[in-house]
Amino acid sequence: MGRPLAKGLAVVAVGIGALGICYIGYRADKTHQYEQRVQYANSTIAKSQEQLVTLTKTIDSFYQEGQSIFLRENLTESELAAVRGKLESVKVDAEEYHIQAEDLTDDAGGIQETKDALVKKVNLVNDKLTIQEKTNNLFENPVSSWQKPVNDVVIKKDISDESIGEIRETLKLSTLADQWQKNITEYLDFANAQLTRIKNIEATIDSLLKNGQITDKANYESYIALAESIGQVRNLTYKESFTASLNTISEQLGYGTLSPGDSGESGNESSDEGNSHEEAFTEEYAEPDDEQ
Repeated sequence: MGRPLAKGLAVVAVGIGALGICYIGYRADKTHQYEQRVQYANSTIAKSQEQLVTLTKTIDSFYQEGQSIFLRENLTESELAAVRGKLESVKVDAEEYHIQAEDLTDDAGGIQETKDALVKKVNLVNDKLTIQEKTNNLFENPVSSWQKPVNDVVIKKDISDESIGEIRETLKLSTLADQWQKNITEYLDFANAQLTRIKNIEATIDSLLKNGQITDKANYESYIALAESIGQVRNLTYKESFTASLNTISEQLGYGTLSPGDSGESGNESSDEGNSHEEAFTEEYAEPDDEQ
Protein backbone atom coordinates (compact mmCIF):
# COMPACT_ATOMS: atom_id res chain seq x y z
CA MET A 1 0.00 0.00 0.00
CA GLY A 2 2.77 2.40 0.89
CA ARG A 3 4.56 2.15 -2.47
CA PRO A 4 1.53 3.01 -4.69
CA LEU A 5 0.63 5.93 -2.41
CA ALA A 6 4.13 7.31 -2.61
CA LYS A 7 4.05 6.94 -6.36
CA GLY A 8 0.74 8.80 -6.54
CA LEU A 9 2.04 11.63 -4.40
CA ALA A 10 5.05 11.93 -6.66
CA VAL A 11 2.80 12.26 -9.70
CA VAL A 12 0.77 14.98 -7.97
CA ALA A 13 3.93 16.82 -7.01
CA VAL A 14 5.18 16.70 -10.57
CA GLY A 15 1.81 18.01 -11.79
CA ILE A 16 1.83 20.88 -9.32
CA GLY A 17 5.36 21.72 -10.32
CA ALA A 18 4.40 21.76 -13.97
CA LEU A 19 1.44 24.04 -13.26
CA GLY A 20 3.71 26.35 -11.30
CA ILE A 21 6.15 26.53 -14.17
CA CYS A 22 3.30 27.25 -16.63
CA TYR A 23 1.91 29.98 -14.38
CA ILE A 24 5.31 31.59 -14.01
CA GLY A 25 5.77 31.42 -17.76
CA TYR A 26 2.31 32.91 -18.32
CA ARG A 27 3.05 35.78 -15.93
CA ALA A 28 6.37 36.42 -17.60
CA ASP A 29 4.71 36.47 -21.01
CA LYS A 30 2.00 38.88 -19.82
CA THR A 31 4.62 41.16 -18.33
CA HIS A 32 6.56 41.08 -21.58
CA GLN A 33 3.42 41.92 -23.59
CA TYR A 34 2.62 44.82 -21.30
CA GLU A 35 6.15 46.16 -21.60
CA GLN A 36 5.82 45.95 -25.38
CA ARG A 37 2.57 47.95 -25.24
CA VAL A 38 4.23 50.60 -23.07
CA GLN A 39 7.16 50.81 -25.47
CA TYR A 40 4.83 51.05 -28.47
CA ALA A 41 2.65 53.70 -26.80
CA ASN A 42 5.53 55.97 -25.87
CA SER A 43 7.16 55.54 -29.26
CA THR A 44 3.90 56.43 -31.02
CA ILE A 45 3.28 59.42 -28.76
CA ALA A 46 6.78 60.73 -29.46
CA LYS A 47 6.15 60.53 -33.20
CA SER A 48 2.76 62.26 -32.81
CA GLN A 49 4.53 65.33 -31.45
CA GLU A 50 6.15 65.84 -34.85
CA GLN A 51 2.79 65.24 -36.53
CA LEU A 52 1.14 67.94 -34.41
CA VAL A 53 3.81 70.44 -35.45
CA THR A 54 2.96 69.72 -39.09
CA LEU A 55 -0.78 69.98 -38.42
CA THR A 56 -0.26 73.33 -36.69
CA LYS A 57 1.33 74.69 -39.87
CA THR A 58 -1.50 73.25 -41.96
CA ILE A 59 -4.17 74.89 -39.79
CA ASP A 60 -2.30 78.21 -39.95
CA SER A 61 -2.43 77.94 -43.75
CA PHE A 62 -6.23 77.98 -43.59
CA TYR A 63 -6.04 81.73 -42.98
CA GLN A 64 -4.90 84.61 -45.12
CA GLU A 65 -1.12 84.84 -44.89
CA GLY A 66 0.22 86.58 -41.83
CA GLN A 67 -2.94 86.63 -39.71
CA SER A 68 -5.52 84.38 -38.07
CA ILE A 69 -8.79 86.25 -38.66
CA PHE A 70 -9.82 85.93 -42.31
CA LEU A 71 -9.92 82.54 -44.01
CA ARG A 72 -8.02 81.73 -47.18
CA GLU A 73 -10.30 82.28 -50.17
CA ASN A 74 -9.94 78.81 -51.70
CA LEU A 75 -10.32 76.88 -48.43
CA THR A 76 -12.49 73.76 -48.74
CA GLU A 77 -14.31 71.51 -46.30
CA SER A 78 -12.26 68.54 -47.53
CA GLU A 79 -9.09 70.20 -46.21
CA LEU A 80 -10.68 70.54 -42.78
CA ALA A 81 -11.87 66.94 -42.87
CA ALA A 82 -8.35 65.73 -43.66
CA VAL A 83 -6.91 67.58 -40.66
CA ARG A 84 -9.68 66.31 -38.39
CA GLY A 85 -8.89 62.75 -39.41
CA LYS A 86 -5.20 63.19 -38.65
CA LEU A 87 -5.95 64.75 -35.27
CA GLU A 88 -8.24 61.87 -34.38
CA SER A 89 -5.44 59.43 -35.22
CA VAL A 90 -3.23 61.03 -32.56
CA LYS A 91 -3.67 58.77 -29.50
CA VAL A 92 -2.30 60.08 -26.21
CA ASP A 93 -4.61 58.55 -23.60
CA ALA A 94 -3.23 55.55 -21.67
CA GLU A 95 -6.51 53.64 -21.96
CA GLU A 96 -6.23 53.69 -25.73
CA TYR A 97 -3.04 51.64 -25.41
CA HIS A 98 -4.35 49.47 -22.53
CA ILE A 99 -1.61 50.59 -20.14
CA GLN A 100 -1.41 52.51 -16.87
CA ALA A 101 -1.21 56.31 -17.04
CA GLU A 102 1.94 56.38 -14.90
CA ASP A 103 3.75 54.36 -17.57
CA LEU A 104 3.26 57.06 -20.21
CA THR A 105 6.12 59.36 -21.15
CA ASP A 106 6.27 62.68 -19.30
CA ASP A 107 5.57 64.50 -22.59
CA ALA A 108 2.16 62.87 -23.00
CA GLY A 109 0.30 65.52 -21.01
CA GLY A 110 1.71 68.39 -23.05
CA ILE A 111 1.01 66.59 -26.31
CA GLN A 112 -2.62 66.05 -25.26
CA GLU A 113 -2.97 69.78 -24.52
CA THR A 114 -1.53 70.64 -27.94
CA LYS A 115 -3.94 68.24 -29.62
CA ASP A 116 -6.93 69.72 -27.75
CA ALA A 117 -5.87 73.25 -28.75
CA LEU A 118 -5.61 72.24 -32.41
CA VAL A 119 -9.05 70.61 -32.32
CA LYS A 120 -10.47 73.93 -31.08
CA LYS A 121 -8.68 75.79 -33.87
CA VAL A 122 -10.11 73.48 -36.52
CA ASN A 123 -13.60 73.86 -35.04
CA LEU A 124 -13.22 77.65 -35.20
CA VAL A 125 -12.17 77.50 -38.85
CA ASN A 126 -15.11 75.21 -39.55
CA ASP A 127 -17.53 77.64 -37.87
CA LYS A 128 -16.25 80.53 -39.97
CA LEU A 129 -16.35 78.56 -43.21
CA THR A 130 -19.91 77.38 -42.52
CA ILE A 131 -21.12 80.90 -41.71
CA GLN A 132 -19.48 82.27 -44.87
CA GLU A 133 -21.22 79.63 -46.98
CA LYS A 134 -24.59 80.43 -45.40
CA THR A 135 -24.03 84.15 -45.93
CA ASN A 136 -23.10 83.58 -49.58
CA ASN A 137 -26.35 81.64 -50.01
CA LEU A 138 -28.30 84.82 -49.24
CA PHE A 139 -27.03 86.47 -52.40
CA GLU A 140 -27.20 85.81 -56.13
CA ASN A 141 -23.39 85.95 -56.35
CA PRO A 142 -20.78 85.14 -53.69
CA VAL A 143 -19.47 87.92 -51.49
CA SER A 144 -16.53 89.63 -53.21
CA SER A 145 -14.51 90.29 -50.04
CA TRP A 146 -14.68 89.11 -46.44
CA GLN A 147 -11.84 91.39 -45.35
CA LYS A 148 -13.63 94.61 -46.33
CA PRO A 149 -17.42 94.60 -46.85
CA VAL A 150 -18.43 95.66 -50.36
CA ASN A 151 -22.03 96.79 -50.78
CA ASP A 152 -22.53 95.27 -54.23
CA VAL A 153 -24.52 92.21 -53.15
CA VAL A 154 -27.96 91.29 -54.50
CA ILE A 155 -30.30 89.19 -52.36
CA LYS A 156 -31.93 86.09 -53.80
CA LYS A 157 -35.66 85.96 -54.46
CA ASP A 158 -36.41 83.36 -51.79
CA ILE A 159 -34.56 84.67 -48.72
CA SER A 160 -36.45 85.71 -45.60
CA ASP A 161 -35.89 87.47 -42.30
CA GLU A 162 -35.70 84.02 -40.73
CA SER A 163 -32.84 82.85 -42.95
CA ILE A 164 -30.87 86.00 -42.14
CA GLY A 165 -31.77 85.72 -38.46
CA GLU A 166 -30.48 82.15 -38.29
CA ILE A 167 -27.03 83.32 -39.34
CA ARG A 168 -27.12 86.12 -36.78
CA GLU A 169 -28.01 83.60 -34.08
CA THR A 170 -25.19 81.29 -35.17
CA LEU A 171 -22.78 84.22 -34.89
CA LYS A 172 -23.94 84.90 -31.35
CA LEU A 173 -23.58 81.27 -30.32
CA SER A 174 -20.08 81.06 -31.80
CA THR A 175 -18.94 83.85 -29.44
CA LEU A 176 -16.69 85.16 -32.22
CA ALA A 177 -15.74 88.78 -31.66
CA ASP A 178 -13.23 89.89 -34.28
CA GLN A 179 -13.22 91.97 -37.46
CA TRP A 180 -14.43 88.96 -39.44
CA GLN A 181 -17.54 88.77 -37.26
CA LYS A 182 -18.16 92.50 -37.74
CA ASN A 183 -17.87 92.15 -41.51
CA ILE A 184 -20.27 89.21 -41.61
CA THR A 185 -22.74 91.28 -39.58
CA GLU A 186 -22.41 94.12 -42.09
CA TYR A 187 -23.26 91.79 -44.98
CA LEU A 188 -26.30 90.58 -43.04
CA ASP A 189 -27.27 94.23 -42.58
CA PHE A 190 -27.04 94.72 -46.36
CA ALA A 191 -29.36 91.74 -46.87
CA ASN A 192 -31.85 92.96 -44.26
CA ALA A 193 -31.90 96.46 -45.77
CA GLN A 194 -32.69 95.13 -49.24
CA LEU A 195 -35.35 92.80 -47.88
CA THR A 196 -36.91 95.62 -45.84
CA ARG A 197 -37.10 97.81 -48.97
CA ILE A 198 -38.81 95.01 -50.88
CA LYS A 199 -41.37 94.50 -48.10
CA ASN A 200 -42.05 98.23 -47.94
CA ILE A 201 -42.58 98.37 -51.71
CA GLU A 202 -44.97 95.42 -51.53
CA ALA A 203 -46.94 97.15 -48.78
CA THR A 204 -47.04 100.40 -50.77
CA ILE A 205 -48.26 98.66 -53.92
CA ASP A 206 -50.97 96.90 -51.89
CA SER A 207 -52.14 100.28 -50.60
CA LEU A 208 -52.13 101.94 -54.04
CA LEU A 209 -53.52 99.07 -56.10
CA LYS A 210 -56.49 96.84 -55.24
CA ASN A 211 -57.74 94.17 -57.65
CA GLY A 212 -55.95 95.87 -60.52
CA GLN A 213 -57.45 99.29 -59.79
CA ILE A 214 -55.77 102.27 -58.15
CA THR A 215 -57.06 103.43 -54.78
CA ASP A 216 -57.65 106.97 -53.54
CA LYS A 217 -54.10 106.88 -52.10
CA ALA A 218 -52.61 106.80 -55.60
CA ASN A 219 -51.41 110.25 -56.66
CA TYR A 220 -48.38 111.89 -58.22
CA GLU A 221 -46.40 112.06 -54.97
CA SER A 222 -47.01 108.42 -54.02
CA TYR A 223 -46.27 107.33 -57.59
CA ILE A 224 -42.93 109.18 -57.69
CA ALA A 225 -41.91 107.88 -54.25
CA LEU A 226 -42.74 104.32 -55.34
CA ALA A 227 -40.84 104.70 -58.62
CA GLU A 228 -37.75 105.98 -56.81
CA SER A 229 -37.85 103.12 -54.31
CA ILE A 230 -38.26 100.51 -57.06
CA GLY A 231 -35.27 102.07 -58.78
CA GLN A 232 -33.11 101.03 -55.82
CA VAL A 233 -34.16 97.35 -55.98
CA ARG A 234 -31.26 95.19 -57.16
CA ASN A 235 -33.00 91.84 -57.58
CA LEU A 236 -34.28 91.91 -61.17
CA THR A 237 -37.11 89.44 -60.54
CA TYR A 238 -38.55 91.69 -57.85
CA LYS A 239 -37.83 94.80 -59.90
CA GLU A 240 -39.67 93.55 -62.97
CA SER A 241 -42.69 92.55 -60.88
CA PHE A 242 -42.76 95.90 -59.08
CA THR A 243 -42.34 97.81 -62.36
CA ALA A 244 -45.35 95.99 -63.83
CA SER A 245 -47.47 97.16 -60.88
CA LEU A 246 -45.98 100.65 -61.17
CA ASN A 247 -46.98 100.76 -64.85
CA THR A 248 -50.55 99.81 -63.96
CA ILE A 249 -50.66 102.69 -61.49
CA SER A 250 -48.98 105.02 -63.98
CA GLU A 251 -51.41 104.20 -66.79
CA GLN A 252 -54.44 104.72 -64.59
CA LEU A 253 -53.01 108.04 -63.39
CA GLY A 254 -52.40 109.02 -67.01
CA TYR A 255 -48.58 109.02 -66.94
CA GLY A 256 -47.84 106.25 -69.45
CA THR A 257 -45.57 103.22 -68.82
CA LEU A 258 -41.95 102.61 -67.85
CA SER A 259 -39.44 99.83 -68.40
CA PRO A 260 -37.73 98.32 -65.32
CA GLY A 261 -34.60 100.35 -66.06
CA ASP A 262 -36.55 103.62 -66.21
CA SER A 263 -38.13 103.45 -62.76
CA GLY A 264 -36.63 105.87 -60.28
CA GLU A 265 -32.84 106.12 -60.19
CA SER A 266 -32.47 102.46 -61.20
CA GLY A 267 -29.66 102.13 -58.69
CA ASN A 268 -27.22 103.54 -61.28
CA GLU A 269 -25.56 106.85 -61.99
CA SER A 270 -22.99 108.10 -64.46
CA SER A 271 -19.46 109.03 -63.54
CA ASP A 272 -17.59 112.08 -64.88
CA GLU A 273 -16.05 109.86 -67.53
CA GLY A 274 -19.49 108.76 -68.71
CA ASN A 275 -19.16 105.21 -67.39
CA SER A 276 -22.18 103.93 -65.49
CA HIS A 277 -21.76 102.05 -62.25
CA GLU A 278 -24.14 100.69 -59.64
CA GLU A 279 -25.02 103.22 -56.96
CA ALA A 280 -24.16 102.00 -53.49
CA PHE A 281 -27.21 100.96 -51.53
CA THR A 282 -26.70 102.79 -48.25
CA GLU A 283 -29.74 101.82 -46.23
CA GLU A 284 -28.71 100.53 -42.82
CA TYR A 285 -30.34 97.73 -40.93
CA ALA A 286 -30.90 98.17 -37.22
CA GLU A 287 -31.38 94.87 -35.43
CA PRO A 288 -34.35 95.11 -33.01
CA ASP A 289 -33.63 94.79 -29.31
CA ASP A 290 -34.31 91.34 -27.95
CA GLU A 291 -37.51 91.21 -25.95
CA GLN A 292 -37.14 89.42 -22.70
